[in-house]
Amino acid sequence: MVAALSFTGTSALLGGCTPAASQVTDHFDGQRFHNRERFPDPTFWEEVRIAWTLRTKTKNWPDHFQTQPAELPKDPVLHGIRVLWVGHAAVVIQTPTLNIITDPVLFDSIGPTLSPIRTVTDPGVTVGGLPRIDVILISHNHYDHLDLRSIHAIVNRQAGSAPTVLVGLGVGKLLKQEGISSVSELDWDQPVTIKDTKFVFLEAIHTSRRGAWDTNKTLWGSFLIDSPEGRIYFAGDTAYGKHFKHLYEKYGAPKLSLLPIGAYEPRWFMYRMHMNPDEAVLAHIDLHSEHSIAIHFGLIDNAAESYTAPVDDLAVARNAHGIAAENFVAPHIGQIFEY
Repeated sequence: MVAALSFTGTSALLGGCTPAASQVTDHFDGQRFHNRERFPDPTFWEEVRIAWTLRTKTKNWPDHFQTQPAELPKDPVLHGIRVLWVGHAAVVIQTPTLNIITDPVLFDSIGPTLSPIRTVTDPGVTVGGLPRIDVILISHNHYDHLDLRSIHAIVNRQAGSAPTVLVGLGVGKLLKQEGISSVSELDWDQPVTIKDTKFVFLEAIHTSRRGAWDTNKTLWGSFLIDSPEGRIYFAGDTAYGKHFKHLYEKYGAPKLSLLPIGAYEPRWFMYRMHMNPDEAVLAHIDLHSEHSIAIHFGLIDNAAESYTAPVDDLAVARNAHGIAAENFVAPHIGQIFEY
């Protein structure tokens, strides 16, 4: 489980990046980034305990199975928003002017070459099945969200029209070392406009690490995509907190939110970085989101809950909070939605 543990920040594998910031802020102390809403850092013994818990857990995910990749419609989006869930936190978002992909995972294994982890099934679209991508959004540098092979695959098939990659402070160094030059680093609350759409990098409650010595040296976050067709919120990877209400108060309700529901057990450890399904429903309510799609489940076995638990628990949470199933959907891999 070495590669899987690295996704939660509990395993050190490779050297990392240094932050691009130097000024002390409410989320940067001059050396490392931190959450505005603070949770206790895991102790050494909690790190040991979670490593042992995940390494020795009873098998509760299926063996690898095949999923037929989806085929996106060939006709362009003329009105509204088209969304395809690739799997995990990877989502293709199409508007009339832009094709966007979040935290792309496009192959059946991720992580460092020496200790990769296989996905339980195939991502919902192949590299060749993607439209031309204009923007890649990277929420943070954990291996299951910043997969270099997938980013290279997108960039390499678009010679002469490289997508813009939007990342948090400090993450750009890794990508530029990989020869990916069209990168913009953003701090929390910092906007950038591409064509007719404003992207704002926003707060999330999480952490960052790719190696032994780079814990929280780069910034994590979420994205608001403010398009003429409506606001889209990509939560990335986050614990539950006040930032959802703050987002609604500042920017208004999203037309569509992409909210993580997986990797939430054991709760004594995961509460500080991942929402459980009930908290995801609370986030949907806090955001006043018109529609929400669940992400961050069903592709990578990197926590203690079973394969079916996130979807089952989301159904219970929706019922408990009076949210209709069609307003907060748990998709199947490769499922396409239009709004």
